[in-house]
Amino acid sequence: MRPATLILLAASALPAQRPTAEEATALIEKARAAALSYTASLPNFLCTEMVHRYQDPRGDNRWQRLDELTVKLSFFERHEEYKLMEINGKPTLLDYQNTGGPTSKGEFGSMLLYLFHPKMEAGFRWKGWTTVHKHRAAVYTYKVDQAHTQFHVTYGPITDGPNHILAPYYGEVVVDPESGRILRVSQHAVLPLTFPIRESSATVEYEFADVGGREYLLPQHAEITMAAAHYKTRNAVDFKEYRRFQSDATIRFDR
Repeated sequence: MRPATLILLAASALPAQRPTAEEATALIEKARAAALSYTASLPNFLCTEMVHRYQDPRGDNRWQRLDELTVKLSFFERHEEYKLMEINGKPTLLDYQNTGGPTSKGEFGSMLLYLFHPKMEAGFRWKGWTTVHKHRAAVYTYKVDQAHTQFHVTYGPITDGPNHILAPYYGEVVVDPESGRILRVSQHAVLPLTFPIRESSATVEYEFADVGGREYLLPQHAEITMAAAHYKTRNAVDFKEYRRFQSDATIRFDR
């Protein structure tokens, strides 16, 4: 019995077989269907975003803590709304987009919707297998060109004019092969040399969370990095306290 056990263990350690081109295409199409229906499947809910912001003034990876933002996020009828509640634990009336540092939006639905919508014409390529939460997952690389991008990058508080561009981008998606659900997505902007920001990227990780007694696949953590000249910033975002509200409820952000 011992040799048979050794054979079984050895077999389980073998890497997963590379899918055929047809299988790889079928899986990314399954992921597309899951992504396009993702936003429609979500309930109206509230959650708390904890945004831990850091800076690297010299670009030498000596990160310094900037501040911590507490943001109330509402997802209502497939739209996201952000309200800044606290900075470093103190109440504030500042607008979320005008905190004097980097902010981000779109982790709920719009990132996946823009990537997988057929009009974006994203090009996907099989990369390999990985492990997420002890389960096998598929990894694809992708690219979205200038003619189809919806990746907005803005420098400063003014959201139009020369400090705002739509940038082509590339990245990776990690897909559950059984359901087609997206478990992780990253995106990296391709920016012109004349633009003040030289790097803008984001990675979002999804996990199941309870909302009103039902499990939904929702963002749990995100990392957003930006760079202008030698100056770098990094936002580490945790999503927590998911709770559901009914469409006829009054949305309040009082503490």
